[in-house]
Amino acid sequence: PYVSSGSYIHKMSNYCSGCRYNVKEKTGDDACPFNSLYWNFLAEKREHFEGNQRMAMMLSTLDKLDEDGLDKLRDRALQVVANPKDY
Repeated sequence: PYVSSGSYIHKMSNYCSGCRYNVKEKTGDDACPFNSLYWNFLAEKREHFEGNQRMAMMLSTLDKLDEDGLDKLRDRALQVVANPKDY
């Protein structure tokens, strides 16, 4: 299994070529849905990843998000999971 943000998908594939979403945005209507899924996954599974040095940078970035930003990511991730065809 593998999880990644929209930025990684954009860099490593051609799946984003016709996509309307912005991989540089974390929240908002134009933000890539994979970004909210990624950050929400890290927040939910944080305890699992805390002992893994390879995840330290991502968890540090997660820590820099304020509570409002994290709430917006969670809300969007739940919307994407509930209605994937809308994205």
